[in-house]
Amino acid sequence: MTTARTLALEVLSRIEQDDAYSHIALSNQLASAELDMRDRALATELVYGTLARQRSIDTVLSRFVSRKLDRLDMPVRLNLRMAAYQLIYLDRIPAHALVNDAVKLVKRACGQRTAGFANAVLRNMLRSKHKWAPFVESDRTHNPARYLGLKHSLPDWIASRLLDRHGLQRAEELAEAFAGRPPLYLRELANGVELPEGVRRLDAPPGALRAESSSPELRSLLEAHRLTIQDLGSQLIAHYCGAHAGQRVLDACCGLGGKSLLLASQLATGDTLVACDPLPSKLEMLANTLAALPIEPTVVLRQTTLQQLPAADGNFDVILVDAPCSGLGVIRRHPETRWRRSPADVDSLAELQTELLDHALQRLNPGGTLIYSVCTFTREEGPQQIERLLKRHPRLERAPLPERGFDWSPFVNERQELDLNPHDHDCDAFFAARVRLRST
Repeated sequence: MTTARTLALEVLSRIEQDDAYSHIALSNQLASAELDMRDRALATELVYGTLARQRSIDTVLSRFVSRKLDRLDMPVRLNLRMAAYQLIYLDRIPAHALVNDAVKLVKRACGQRTAGFANAVLRNMLRSKHKWAPFVESDRTHNPARYLGLKHSLPDWIASRLLDRHGLQRAEELAEAFAGRPPLYLRELANGVELPEGVRRLDAPPGALRAESSSPELRSLLEAHRLTIQDLGSQLIAHYCGAHAGQRVLDACCGLGGKSLLLASQLATGDTLVACDPLPSKLEMLANTLAALPIEPTVVLRQTTLQQLPAADGNFDVILVDAPCSGLGVIRRHPETRWRRSPADVDSLAELQTELLDHALQRLNPGGTLIYSVCTFTREEGPQQIERLLKRHPRLERAPLPERGFDWSPFVNERQELDLNPHDHDCDAFFAARVRLRST
């Protein structure tokens, strides 16, 4: 029988064995399981919480396990992690009950002897709560990267990036925020939608919604294409583009097309939006969504990279380069990302972003606006990328904020760059900047 714990174990196993993405693996398992809402919520909490807190959990577990954790059989290691996560960070299920459940699963997978080992580890944990803090307080002064990394479960190099950019106090606020779970943001695709209980409209941007949780009524509206799931940061970037009727628009790295759809809603009949991505599966999903919506402008989908975009598509007044990046800004939503990225990834992605920006400028009309965005917080992929771009291309200048819309002040910095993070805005961490190509 499938339980919240067995489902979570299966998802965590797929992530570790197959490098699966947490949201896809979890969604697939939940779709085929007959669990009530409470157990679905617990399974989700176990998956994301165990992944997000993995370094902190392993640090504590290592005090009770005589061998290296990576030498344990995977079912043992994952069950111990889930149980430790519940013991240290949750309090909804009595300790003796969750320990018994964990030991039973270990027994089923590995036999009685190994189950006895797991039972001993967890019982020792219960008797030694004074050993549950994964960090040493003195490190806050002497080794702040290790302090942040152990306390908030980040690799030291990511903690160092936060410290270098923000200083200790601010970095700790952000690290704590990144360890939490993100809210559910949505966007209205149709007018006059009667919102179910627990869903409310936000003051900005237009059409943005926030849901307390999922529900059958909400899922029905999503299936009917009356609403769509889209993070607040993603919505803000599409508005930040400032597209309007009479313009030709390019979404140069459209992905699943959430921003493309919002950009298209800002255009009029006779206008053209070109959206390109090299992955056919993503374009197919976008095409299906477009077919279900009353879209006024012409939307052209191109299965290609920006570098290979056909010359026949011409130049554009607005180009959005939502570039491939390290994805560190979405580690609340995809917690496994923090364990899969390295500093070398940041460097190589920064090179790709530079290439994409230079190609995008070749397709920008004089007087046109280029919007660059990434879902990360590293300097190399964010502010420094724009500084280098302006130095390489003297005809570029920073563009002002869009004239139409709403008060941008809560979302932008002194350079009028979009600068979002989970602590201040309770959304994914995004960076975006607007530059304009002077006519002369």
